Amino acid sequence: MMDRKAFFLLGFIMFLTMTGYGIVLPTLPFLADDLNLTSVQMSSLIIVWAIAQMITSPIWGRLADKIGRKPVLIMGVLGFGIAFLMLIFAQNYWQLLLVRLIGAAISSGAHPAAFSMVADQTKKEFRNESIAKMGAVNGLGFLCGPAIGGLFSPLGVTVPFIIAGSLALITLPFAHFYIQDKMIHEDDSESSQQKEAISFWKSILMITKTGYWNHYTIILGLSIAASSFFGLLGYFMIERFDATPVFVSLAFSAQAGISVVVQFFLLKKCYDLWDEETITKIGLVITTIGYCFISFAPFIWVAIVGCLLTGLGQSLVRPTTIAMLSKRNEMGQGITMGLQNSMDSLGRILGPLWGGWVFVFLASAPFITSAIITALLLGIAFISAYQQKIHITLPDQKDTSNS
Repeated sequence: MMDRKAFFLLGFIMFLTMTGYGIVLPTLPFLADDLNLTSVQMSSLIIVWAIAQMITSPIWGRLADKIGRKPVLIMGVLGFGIAFLMLIFAQNYWQLLLVRLIGAAISSGAHPAAFSMVADQTKKEFRNESIAKMGAVNGLGFLCGPAIGGLFSPLGVTVPFIIAGSLALITLPFAHFYIQDKMIHEDDSESSQQKEAISFWKSILMITKTGYWNHYTIILGLSIAASSFFGLLGYFMIERFDATPVFVSLAFSAQAGISVVVQFFLLKKCYDLWDEETITKIGLVITTIGYCFISFAPFIWVAIVGCLLTGLGQSLVRPTTIAMLSKRNEMGQGITMGLQNSMDSLGRILGPLWGGWVFVFLASAPFITSAIITALLLGIAFISAYQQKIHITLPDQKDTSNS
């Protein structure tokens, strides 16, 4: 396992950063309203963040492989903090858009660097558990953020942005003095030389290779489904059940809360019982059922149970998939995690766009679509397991025939 002190500090940094992000999301519309922005302009402020992160995450990941994880982590957290503090000085839409664009581009290296550190400093047999706990810390920060933002928002529309930026900047001394770049050398020298020889563009193309394409596709599909869920669940519950804000908040809390609990406490037991491919398949089945519960719920409590199931299923699939990606040896951890973050960002762009469009025609359509997506991902999991089996079997048969 990664050194406990280092893991705690890294988790603390990511928790505060994600808390800041969670603080800002519910508050950004009020800042946009103060500047008399349209709903389209408001949406673009969210989308441009995801687009910038999608483009720059692999670049930062590659840089983390070259110069180390720690400098990229510090730069990402610094960019995150400055970007949110600069929001309070924006006087019009274009200034807001520019700040969001620059902030996303600079801060996008923080998550690939953090997950690369966990992968570097954790042996393969413990990596699933470590990545799951780091994901739980991120989820916990995101869960706490809106509550903290609501607590400070009566003091002024810009106060949550000051809190968010300050939280990120507070973590910088901790990162500088207590986080160290280390690596557990499990790969042979030939694999290490191969990583150094692979160019950036060749690394990008490797997402199409067996052992990569399936994992990146699952990350992308989960992100599309989840972002559509988060963007439209409140509207759906209001239209279908005339839900009050209490029930809407309960639904979101159920989904996020179960995800944190599973990743902190239950995933280790699952890894003791099943292999990674089996856990991925189980998680995708549960997630699909959860979206179906939401889509066809006759009562509001059935929809809330569906939220619990989607949180449970995704918390099984996502960290397991990231851990399997980290165990590939063809390219560095930085670019691997950067591409993972890029796929996640692409999903956050496509999900709300698609979900918002189909919601106009049928309120449950975004969740039906999410169920279809996760069912297709289950098929991909079976296909990739078969391909992996063939990939392992063929060399064995060749060796046997030669002997």
